[in-house]
Parts: sequence; C-alpha cells; structure tokens
Amino acid sequence: MVASLTPNCVRLFPRHTNPETKRYLDPQHGMFTSVVYEDDSGEDVPSDVYGALHQIRSRLPWGIFKSSMEGFGLRKELTEVIQAIRLVGKDCVLRIVEKGESRMEGGEVIVSIADMDSLRRAMNRIDRRKREGVRHAKYTTVFNELLTKLDPVRLKRSDPVKPQRLVPVSPSRPGALNKMRRAAAEAAVTGVRASLPVLAAETPAVLMELQEEIERVTLTEMIAKFEELLGQDLPEGKWQEFFETYKFVLSLAFSRPVQLLHTQFHAQSPAVDGSGAQIGDFMLKLSGRGLAIVEIKKPGTELLSGTAYRNKQVFAPSRELGGAVTQTLIQQNALRVEWALHFLKDKRLRESGPEAIRCVVIAGRLPDDEHRLASFEAFRNAYKDVEVLTFDELLEKLKYIRDELSPPPPPAAPVEHDVPF
Repeated sequence: MVASLTPNCVRLFPRHTNPETKRYLDPQHGMFTSVVYEDDSGEDVPSDVYGALHQIRSRLPWGIFKSSMEGFGLRKELTEVIQAIRLVGKDCVLRIVEKGESRMEGGEVIVSIADMDSLRRAMNRIDRRKREGVRHAKYTTVFNELLTKLDPVRLKRSDPVKPQRLVPVSPSRPGALNKMRRAAAEAAVTGVRASLPVLAAETPAVLMELQEEIERVTLTEMIAKFEELLGQDLPEGKWQEFFETYKFVLSLAFSRPVQLLHTQFHAQSPAVDGSGAQIGDFMLKLSGRGLAIVEIKKPGTELLSGTAYRNKQVFAPSRELGGAVTQTLIQQNALRVEWALHFLKDKRLRESGPEAIRCVVIAGRLPDDEHRLASFEAFRNAYKDVEVLTFDELLEKLKYIRDELSPPPPPAAPVEHDVPF
C-alpha cells in the first residue's frame, strides 16, 4: 500500500518506484515510513482506485509531494529538510498540517504547510545560488587558463571567488522551523487572485492562454493514462472505473453536452428471486430531453468472427459484440416499459423522456484488415439507436482535441544564402 485516504487526511507511504534499483519499494525517507497530510477537506472518499488517486492529486498541496508514479514522497528540493528533521523526530511519522503551527507533539514531528513551502522556496534559492557560483567558477577557470594566454597584454589572471560556506541552522533548537514566515505562500496566492479581475479586463488573452494551457495539460494526462491502460489486459470493471474518473473521455461519444446520472443502473428491476434484472454500465443525461445508455467492454474484445462468412470478404459480428448491442437495446426497451416507475423514483429523469434514449457500445479496436474493417463498418452503420465505438477511436478524438488546442509551431527561420559580390 502506498496511500490511504480519509475525509480529514491523506496518509502516504513513500516508496522508491524505480524497478531497476536495489532499493525498489523501500521507504524513501528512512525512519519516516509514512507522511500524513491533514487538510480536513471533508470530501467523501471514492470507492475506486482511480477516483481515490484523482482526489489525492487534488488535495495534496502543489510543490511539496511527488506524484503517485514517483512513489508519493516529498519533492527532491526537500531532501535536506527530511534529513534535518530526523535529528528531532523520534517517531516514524511526519505530519504536515494545513492549519496550526510547527511543533513537537507526542513524539511526532508536525510541520505546517506554510513552513514546508517556505523551506521549499529557500532550498530552491540556495540551489540557484549554487548553480550561479558553479557557472562563475567555470567561467573564471576558462578566463585564467585560456583567455589570458590568447591576449596576455590586455587580460590578466583573476583570483577566483571563494564560495561562501553555508552554515546550517540546527533544527534541534526549539522553534527553529517556526521562524519561517507563513505569510509567504498566502501572499503569493492572494496576489494572483487579486489580479484576476484586472487581467480579465485589461489582458483577457493572458487568461485565455492560461486556460488553454490547463486544458492541454489535463488532456495530456488523460491520453497518457489511456495509452497506459490500453497496453494492459484489464477487466471491464477497471475500464468502467477509468471512464467514471475521466468523464470527459466518455462524453466524446456524443455530439451534445452530457451529464453522468448513474453507474451500474437498473433498467429493469429484478424479480423476487433476483432474476430478470437489466443492469447497464452508465446512464447519461443529454442536453434537451435525451438519455443515453453506455455499455463498456474491453479493448481486447473481438468485434468480428474469426472466419469469413461464405467467402473471404464478409465477416459476421462476434458473439461478444452482438450480445453487447442486443443487451443495450433490451435495456433501452426496459427503460421505456418501466418509465413511469423510474420517473417517480429519480427526479433527475423528469426533464427527459422515454422517446429519446440512445445506446452506445464501447468495445475492441478497429480492424486492420480491409475486408474486416468494411464488414465492421457495415454492421455498426446499420443500427439507428446503437452507436458502436472502439477504444482507439476515443483515443484519437482526445489527441485531435489536444492538437487543436496546442499553439501552432513558430515559423521556420528564413534560410540565408551567400550572395557573391
């Protein structure tokens, strides 16, 4: 386990995630086998893995923690902070709090997020000064060892500047960490928020560029996750969790705005013995009075039968695809038959109607063979109420939107030609 989640805190168990090293899956921070971040968000904890990861990413403060792919440890800039805290920490838990001051309590090390962020900024400043000192030392070396030989009359050797020795502040002194002012991070955020009305009025293009950049980053994350999952043989339940987390991908199956109403909905109630239930994967509300039923299969689902029908150019739909299409049509009919009951139980359906229920099946990958692709296109275009989409088609839609939001590449510099005189 690398993390646990409650409405009040996120508990992380940082691990090394590089499988090529001997320390793979070992704790990142030595004696601090876990790091707790208290935020008292009050959010309901998702029941699925992808939803939990998404909530953790949104709740953790920016710039302090690594991503889940890096094992959820503290950022590299804070390595010395962890090493210094070990001098006063006797417990194996480091607690970072959104509210309150840094302190020792019950043997635990408690650090406020404001102090942690101030330390991060301080470490970055030290690193910048170090890089500037290294550049200056290198330049001085080249100057003394080469330039003074090339032009000894004008250029004389320069004494290298000795780097200043950094004297660390011992964290063993009570209240040493509290000297970091909490107002630094709060002032920065307050300044950005205060400038938003001015930016919107005077430079709206800047805000538009920021919004587009956020959208591109979000789309890039979706695409990377999509491609990662496509390379794995996952069950249908995992793909349902993915689409529930990334609802935008699911919305690409429609030309109108949609809203997710239910997951694992009952189009038809079961009998007393539990039989006869019609359970669908997703029910969505379309703009207007429309509804949609979405059935999720796997990317590895065979779309066509293995052998041709009577000749080498015609292929029948596979049992899995035909069954999925038929199942959504039966769910559509069950919703219409029991519409009055559903209408009374769910207030959100009162703006919809049984006359406009679409069906969507997401399954498999597009065939590579020309004849198999033609058979698949003929089959899915024959349906009026059912739209059959493949996983790679959804992925291509995501990439198309990302590319359209990306700024055009800068024009190529003109090629200069030597003109003889």
